[in-house]
Amino acid sequence: MNIGSLRLRLLVSAAIAISLALFLAGLALTALFEQQVRNRVVQELNNDLLQLVGAIEIGANGDLKVIRALADPRYKTPYSGKYWRIEQVDGASPTELLRSRSLWDTDAKNTAANLGPEGEPLVYVERTITIKGKDGDVSLHLFVGTHSTEVDSPIKQFRDQLILYLSLIGAALTVAAWLQVTIGLRPLQALQKQISLLRNHNLKRLEGEFPTEVEPLVSELNDVLDIRDKSLERARQRAGDLAHGLMTPLTILSAIARELDKRRLTKLGAEIEEQAENMRRHVERGLVRARLSTGRGHDLTPLAATVDAVFSTLKRLPKGDVIKWLNLVPKRVTVPVERNDLLELLGNVLDNARKYAKSMIQVSYVDNCIMVEDDGAGVPDEEIETIRQRGRRLDEARKGFGLGLAIVEDIADLYELKLSYGRSELGGLQVKLGFAP
Repeated sequence: MNIGSLRLRLLVSAAIAISLALFLAGLALTALFEQQVRNRVVQELNNDLLQLVGAIEIGANGDLKVIRALADPRYKTPYSGKYWRIEQVDGASPTELLRSRSLWDTDAKNTAANLGPEGEPLVYVERTITIKGKDGDVSLHLFVGTHSTEVDSPIKQFRDQLILYLSLIGAALTVAAWLQVTIGLRPLQALQKQISLLRNHNLKRLEGEFPTEVEPLVSELNDVLDIRDKSLERARQRAGDLAHGLMTPLTILSAIARELDKRRLTKLGAEIEEQAENMRRHVERGLVRARLSTGRGHDLTPLAATVDAVFSTLKRLPKGDVIKWLNLVPKRVTVPVERNDLLELLGNVLDNARKYAKSMIQVSYVDNCIMVEDDGAGVPDEEIETIRQRGRRLDEARKGFGLGLAIVEDIADLYELKLSYGRSELGGLQVKLGFAP
C-alpha cells in the first residue's frame, strides 16, 4: 500500500484511535484499581486501629498498656513493614508511651511525613482519643501504618498484566479494523473492476448492486456514460454527413476528368483525376480520424462475417476477380471492435494486399491475432524494420503504401491493438493485429 492509499489511511486512523482509546482506558483502570487497593489497605489499617483502641488499658498504678496483641502477626516481627505507636499528647510535645514489636528499638520518626523507621514511605492512619486515667483524662495519639509496597506492589502487578492484555486487545482490534476496512472497501474494488471493464470496452454501463453510500456515485457515472454515448453518436452522424458532402464533389471531379479524357485532353484529365484521388484519400483519413477521436465502441463484432463482407467488395476492384481469397477465421470468433471500424481496418489492410498479391490473400485468427497475408513480392527486411518504428508515417515508409495503412495505424492505436509487420510464409507481407488477452 502506498502513502496515498485509502486503505492505509483508514488503517492508520483506526490504529491511532484504538491506541488512544486503550491508553486512556489503561490510565482509568489503573487509577481505579489504585484507588480500590488504597481504600482496602486503609480499611485494614482502620480495623487494626480499632483493635488497638480496644486493647488499651490504664493500670492501677497509672501505666498505659495494651492487653491484647493485634491480629496481624507482622506487628510482632521487627521491621516487617506494619507498625503502631501510642503517644501522649498532653504537654508541650508528644511523649511516646508504647509501640509495636515491629519497631524494635528504632523510633518511627517523621511519621507525619509518611516515613517508616528506615525512611521507607508508609500508608498510615492516626487518631487522637481520650481515656480516663488515675489522675484524670489522658489524651492519646494512635498511629498505625504499613509499608507503601502494600499498595505499590499490587498496582505494579496489575499495570504489567494490564499492558499485556491491552496489547493483545489492541492487536485483536487492529485485525478487526483491517477486516472491517477490507470488507468495507470491497464495493469500491468492485466499482474499480467495472470501470476497468468500461475502459476495455467490455461494458457500456456500470451494473450490479452497490451500498447506499456508493449508489449516487454509480448513478452519476452512468449519467456521464449516457451523455458520452449520445455525443459519440452525434459525432458519428456529423462525420457521415461530412463524408457525404465532400465525396460528392470529388466524384464529380473524377467524372469531369474522365470526360476530358474522352475529349482527348488526356494529360489534363489524368492530372485532375490524380489530384481528386489524393484529395479523396486525405479526406477519408481525416474523416476516420475525426470519427475515431470521439471514442471507440463497445460492440463485439463477428470477425469471419466481416472478412467475407470486405472480400465481397474487393472482388469487384481491379485484380479482385483473379485473386483467391481465403477466409480461415472460425465462425465463432468475435472481436471487441465496432463493425464500421473493423470494416475500415480490414478494408485498408486487404486493399493494400490486393495491390501486391499475385494470386492469393488469406485472413486467419491465431492466438488473439488477426493475420492478413499475401503471396506478393513482400517488403525487404530493412523496410519492415523501418515501418515497425512507432510514429513512422506509413505513407512515407514505402512508395505505394498510401494512406490506407496509416488509417490502419490510427484504428489500431484507438483499440490498443498491437500492429506488426513481417514476412508471410506465402512470400509476401504479413500484417498482424494483436488483441490483449
